[in-house]
Amino acid sequence: MKKFVFWLGQRKSKVFRHPVTILAPQIFLKAFCEKGAVKEWNGRKACLVLSFDCDYAEDVQAIPEIVRLLASYSVKASFASIGKLIESYPREHELVIKGGHEILNHTYTHPNNEVLNPNQRFNELTIDEQRGEVDKCHKICQNILGYTPVGFRIPHFGALYTETIYGILQELGYRYSSSTMATRTPGFGAPFMKEGILEFPVSGCPQHPFGVFDTWHSLDRGGGKHRRKGQFYKLFCQLMDIGIETNSFTNVYFDPQDVAGLDDFSHLLAYIQNRQGDIWVATYREVADWWAQTRGGKN
Repeated sequence: MKKFVFWLGQRKSKVFRHPVTILAPQIFLKAFCEKGAVKEWNGRKACLVLSFDCDYAEDVQAIPEIVRLLASYSVKASFASIGKLIESYPREHELVIKGGHEILNHTYTHPNNEVLNPNQRFNELTIDEQRGEVDKCHKICQNILGYTPVGFRIPHFGALYTETIYGILQELGYRYSSSTMATRTPGFGAPFMKEGILEFPVSGCPQHPFGVFDTWHSLDRGGGKHRRKGQFYKLFCQLMDIGIETNSFTNVYFDPQDVAGLDDFSHLLAYIQNRQGDIWVATYREVADWWAQTRGGKN
């Protein structure tokens, strides 16, 4: 069963994905998560990392509202930020740090971003060009924000993922990444080590487990598959309930411009706050520290 579940998540098995998605998505997701179960997560049944991709000016402009909402529910999060946008919006990014949240290096130009760098794709850059994108954002974080990131996320990770990133991150002194999809990983959604870097896979959608549960997939700007009022919140709760039931790791990311002012977002923050007895809500840095202490850096 374990080998079959992993095989089903790979690209070569697309012919089987459609019937699974239609007939039994949550059954599959539960079986998948159970394979990556950890007995306990810092004394709790499950672990959640809530992150935000700040890919556009509109996302960065929504940061103050997101930080305010997170503070009102005592939730810490991780923000994947682009060097060029940090240069243009330093105050908004300073609010992230002052709020006790984490910044991930998300490259300098986000290659394949239609506004910042539309003519390149990260996975098609040379190693030196990839390293340059990471290093330039790193230095901007240090010089403008006085902050040294140790975590990274590949632009458009699902489409532009490349394993060359791990050697670059190790060379630059990074500790972890969140750059791939859960169903494509050998750890069944749990964090795993890759070339000395701890990788945090992004979780699948309860209704579409071979994709990811994010706002682009769910809401109006992207696929809009779960745009009906209350559906996004309901699916988030289902995903967290699966995490608690299977003692597993849940990793979701949202686009700030999509959730600022969205009722479902406030509702899911309230759900997180109410379930903190069962769910350890942490940043990637906090989970990486705990993982190293309890598992000796091993997957």
